[in-house]
Amino acid sequence: MIRLCLLLFLFLSTSAYAKGDQEMPAMHHLYKVEPSKEISIPDDFPLNKNKEIDCQTCHGIEDMKQQDFEKIDKKSNDFFREGPYDKITDFCYRCHDTKPYQRDNIHKMLDEENKIIKKTCLYCHEKQLDPEDDLEKSELKLRLEPENICYGCHLDIPHFNALNHQIKPDDEMQKRISDYEKEHKIILPLSEAGKIMCVTCHSPHELDVISQNKPAGKQVVNNDLDKGITYSKHKWNDVFNKDKKDRLNKFNLKSSKAHILNYQRIEKEILLRLPAKDGALCLACHEFEK
Repeated sequence: MIRLCLLLFLFLSTSAYAKGDQEMPAMHHLYKVEPSKEISIPDDFPLNKNKEIDCQTCHGIEDMKQQDFEKIDKKSNDFFREGPYDKITDFCYRCHDTKPYQRDNIHKMLDEENKIIKKTCLYCHEKQLDPEDDLEKSELKLRLEPENICYGCHLDIPHFNALNHQIKPDDEMQKRISDYEKEHKIILPLSEAGKIMCVTCHSPHELDVISQNKPAGKQVVNNDLDKGITYSKHKWNDVFNKDKKDRLNKFNLKSSKAHILNYQRIEKEILLRLPAKDGALCLACHEFEK
């Protein structure tokens, strides 16, 4: 997001873009410039008579140049043309191609010849390691502690109950984890403090970066890295929505947005040490009554 803002909302000298006694905001898109060949402006986003990007190209408010900029309602639907937009970047992408601004998927670690892409290793490791080596935790040369390194790209609660899981298992659960590792010939690593962390359940490496014959190389493979995890609709959705209806309505009133909830089932998974959709991964720690 930061990179996108730097590219699309250039830091301009306010004095260079003064209109009478009014000055443009310090972060504002270039205007009175011819569109680059790298962008595609929609037909209903008008250019000025010189075929340049101007106020009316982006903004639908009439006579905008004659109005006091401080008093313009930036939350009105027509502030940005054909608005409103949930995110400012949704508006930017009306003209700009999304692809150059997308974050690299660093879990895609193999090239077309199935060779490791060195730069992907260096996001997390201080140097490229040999996946054939059997290394101790101290030899992994991680840039951050393993329990924190995922947060460089991901939220600290990327999915439901993620935060609840980051605890230290009791003795009974630790024994169950150890037995499960031996039974399934996998690893379920804990942090230095003995807590569950992201990589306890998730494999950070693309399949075959580490040999599948090794515990660290075993993982679920039924989807590709571009698609990620995918879900399918489920008939329980109606029951789920009725249960949450009142609370969701209150939340929507407070946030002034129309959030929608959907109950879905996992269809295909990726980068998991064991399947979650059939409960196999859960059983590594938990014991359920039958």
